[in-house]
Amino acid sequence: MTIIEICLRILLAMAIGGIIGWERENSNRPAGLRTHMLVAIGAAVVMLMGELALDKYVGITTMDPTRLGAQVITGVGFLGAGTIMREGPTVRGLTTAASLWAVACLGLAAGGGFYEAAAAGTVAIILTLTIFEYLEKRFRKVKYKGLRVEMECTDLSSTLVRLKKIAPCYDVILNDLDIAEQIEEDRVVYHVTSRFGFNKSSKKIDKDGFTSEIAQLEGVCITKIRDL
Repeated sequence: MTIIEICLRILLAMAIGGIIGWERENSNRPAGLRTHMLVAIGAAVVMLMGELALDKYVGITTMDPTRLGAQVITGVGFLGAGTIMREGPTVRGLTTAASLWAVACLGLAAGGGFYEAAAAGTVAIILTLTIFEYLEKRFRKVKYKGLRVEMECTDLSSTLVRLKKIAPCYDVILNDLDIAEQIEEDRVVYHVTSRFGFNKSSKKIDKDGFTSEIAQLEGVCITKIRDL
C-alpha cells in the first residue's frame, strides 16, 4: 500500500467525520465537529494498521486484518455513553451516541478502502439526521402539542424549581431542557430553552397566562416563544 493510498483513506475518514460532526455541532450536541472527526480518523488508522500488519507479517501469521477494527466497534460505545444525559424524565444524547458509533463504522470502511460503502453510509446518516428529523417533528405535531420557551436567567436552580411549580397549575408538563452558560464580568447568565407538553385531556391551554407568569419571575427574561 502506498503512502498516497494511506493518506487518501485517512482524509476520507476525516471528511466523513467532519460532515456528520458539523450537523451535530449546529444542533448544539455534546459531541460535535472535532469529536466525530477524531473518532473517524482513529477508526481508519486502526483499520489501516490491520491491513499493514498483514502485509508486514505475510508468511509469518494468518491474522485477520479486521480483528482490530472489531474492537473499535465495541470500544466506541463507551465514548457514546458519555454523551447520553438524563434530565428528569427525559433522556438526551442517544442520537449523538448513535452517530459516533456510525462514524466509527464509516471510518473503518474508509480505512479498509471501501470507498463506495463509506460514501453511501455518510449520505444515509446525513439524511437521517436532517430530513428524517424534520419528518419526525412533523409527525409528532399531529399527535402532540407543546410550547418552546427560550429565556435568560441569573439564578438557574431557583428558576427551574419555580418552573416546575408553575407548570402543573396550567396542566403543562416540562419535557426537556437545554442550558447554556454565559460568563459576564459581574454575573453569570443562563440561556434556558425549555419544551413543555400539553395534556391531551385539557380542552384549552392558557398559553398566554402561562408564559406571562414565567416572565414575571424575578431575574427571568423570555426571549422567544413558539408552538411545537
